[in-house]
Amino acid sequence: MKTTVTLSYFHRKIGPLIFYSYPKDTLEKELEVKIANIMDQQFNEGFFTHSFENLKSLNYYFEIHSDWARGNKEMLMFSIILDQQIAPSIEEIIANLCTEFSESLQSNEEIFTGFYINEKDYHEEDVEKITKNNSLIKAWVKNLYWAIMEETREKTEEQKIAILINNQHIFKTLEKLSKGPVELEELREWFIENFPDKEFEEIINTLVEKQILIINQIGLVEKYVLLLKEVNAERIPPDSVIEYIDDKPELIDLLLPKVQDFFSEYEKKKEGELKKDSYILFQIMADSKKYNILSELRNSLISRDKLPKKSLDSLMENIEYLKEYDVIEELNYNNERYVVLKTNLRITTAFPEWMRKLLPKESKKDNSK
Repeated sequence: MKTTVTLSYFHRKIGPLIFYSYPKDTLEKELEVKIANIMDQQFNEGFFTHSFENLKSLNYYFEIHSDWARGNKEMLMFSIILDQQIAPSIEEIIANLCTEFSESLQSNEEIFTGFYINEKDYHEEDVEKITKNNSLIKAWVKNLYWAIMEETREKTEEQKIAILINNQHIFKTLEKLSKGPVELEELREWFIENFPDKEFEEIINTLVEKQILIINQIGLVEKYVLLLKEVNAERIPPDSVIEYIDDKPELIDLLLPKVQDFFSEYEKKKEGELKKDSYILFQIMADSKKYNILSELRNSLISRDKLPKKSLDSLMENIEYLKEYDVIEELNYNNERYVVLKTNLRITTAFPEWMRKLLPKESKKDNSK
């Protein structure tokens, strides 16, 4: 199950209810009831945990002022539902984020009105205020989800590699070694001349440990550095898109021509252009904010109009960046904007150029008979 963030509140007639959860439709109704009912066990503001069989919830109970509630306060609770154990340090990060976001809600004196969107006894003059604050509350829940994912998502192997090779001094070193073995002292001189503020020994040792390089000694003195594998970042068509927007076939019709046009041009790129593009892709996958968006879009689409407009400036900035570099596409459908993958990214390994030259060429077939 995906990590889910919920906001529960105490309804004056029904009792504890989940007001909003994100991502939507990830929780079964029975689980929603169990999560909301946790509020009955908490009387003091603060952070606490709860377990449901194979699931764990991290909860933050707090109250906000309300002119419309009994006792002039709304009782609220953030819950983060996980299907895996996390380290105490991660719990602390989540607790701090919940505290921060609860303070944002508490600082808005009229935010309580947003919880009355489904009530029928409010005055007509309050409609605009209720609607506005209802949207703002949901935006804060989404914002909390993105902040938690950014801070806690475990780095994948491809992201770990990207973080390593994203560094220009490493990228350029591997590029140099792709042409053939280089004598260790010669490589050291080249490296110090081009990257005087970097530690040569540390970099080489790291790449050897990752089994990307090997140092081979020839004779008694000479040592050569050999590249064992080229590591590249490349683009591939986003095949998964067809699956997760199957319920909106019109979006597929809008997206596929753009994907086809892009890859018809991408296949024409020369080696130098692909190298430059590869470095940009490493930068994207090494950046936790951009990688977070990429990971989300590999499994779903994002409704841009439903994203917070003020509190997620960094998210919007990264969406614009990914659009600029043709990783994502924004589509308009039924007066709503969707963000979807235009090109998926992957990291590949291959024989280095110098090694490919040593491979035996396929013998020509003898057709003369």
